[in-house]
Amino acid sequence: MAATKENPIILYDILSEHGTWSPNTYKARLTLNYKQLPYRVEYVSYPDIAPKLKELGVRTTNPAPFIAYTLPMIADPSTNPNGKPTYVVESFDIAVYLDKTYPAPKYPAVFPLGTRAIQKITSDLFMNGVGYVILPALALLTARPGFLDERGREYFLKTREEYFKRIPADTSIGSKFWGDAHEKWSWFGEMLDLNEEGPFVTGKQISFTDFAIGGVISWARRVEGGDMRIWKAISEWQGGRWARLWDEIEKLEKDSTEVI
Repeated sequence: MAATKENPIILYDILSEHGTWSPNTYKARLTLNYKQLPYRVEYVSYPDIAPKLKELGVRTTNPAPFIAYTLPMIADPSTNPNGKPTYVVESFDIAVYLDKTYPAPKYPAVFPLGTRAIQKITSDLFMNGVGYVILPALALLTARPGFLDERGREYFLKTREEYFKRIPADTSIGSKFWGDAHEKWSWFGEMLDLNEEGPFVTGKQISFTDFAIGGVISWARRVEGGDMRIWKAISEWQGGRWARLWDEIEKLEKDSTEVI
């Protein structure tokens, strides 16, 4: 039995005073939108994530003790009316599961035929070597008062105390930190330019790695707010390459299948 508007997939997202923001849960959200699958969102405060996932018997997703349990997670309705839903964690594994459970051609494929392995490589490369280069600046903004719910903010600060001590003193636009970030994003963009046409990682066809890039951009836009100086800087790099990609990602975000 496929998910329906009356019995949708549940997407578990991280609670914030400003709606969805996490780059990782955003990837899962875009996957659901792209496949046109109905879903409902349940927001969970940071300190409640581990207890919730343990209660459901879900596996850990990270070796670090303070973030052993992470979101996103989906609950796909069971084919058995009296059975438990299928729980899947991690955005890549969620996309793989959804492509298998809701296959093409009825449901668009997140991984074009024969690209799953290369999508894993490129999405991990982007997140760890390019996107998260700006993590220090975004982490500071995520921890500011009024962004997360108060319990979530306290947990975020406590569990990342050592990380915050290692953040460079100056992460502002124009700093060495920002110059290094620009260099990494430019390198990745130049690799994508080998496609010659189309804003996406594979050229004209949107796919999972584009969702990963969109997740980091979305995080930067939401966590900063106001005049979005970070996003404004990124959007101007490489003649507007990332702005053109974001335009397509934003269309997919707005074409949402979320059941309100």
